[in-house]
Amino acid sequence: MSDEPKPTWTDREIVLEFFPATHERLVPRPLRFELEDVGDGQVLVRDRHAGGDVAARLTPVRPTGNPTAELCCDLCQRTGTRRWLGLYRAELPASGGRRFRYLTACHDRRACEARRLDDAGLAPLLRESGSGR
Repeated sequence: MSDEPKPTWTDREIVLEFFPATHERLVPRPLRFELEDVGDGQVLVRDRHAGGDVAARLTPVRPTGNPTAELCCDLCQRTGTRRWLGLYRAELPASGGRRFRYLTACHDRRACEARRLDDAGLAPLLRESGSGR
């Protein structure tokens, strides 16, 4: 046995090495943002490139309607009922609490982060609102 360190492979390298024909959308990418639970159901979106600065604060939206309706997580694409997924909102900067963007996400943050392949689900949430949408 050798004392040399074993090489470490990223998820992305494994997929590209063993499954080169995988569709681009399914190949994991380095994640810029991480989600952190802070209590009371709130979630912070932290920017890893900006030293962990808070990019957005997500607050839970009280569920209404059919509790067995299927939702899809905007982050990891998991589908399930409201038992597993919830709706969150983030205030747009400089809106004075009058404009929000919404996101569906898993309640189990750790499992969601493990399944998430990229930051595409967060892009609409963090995009500047110059177009009025």
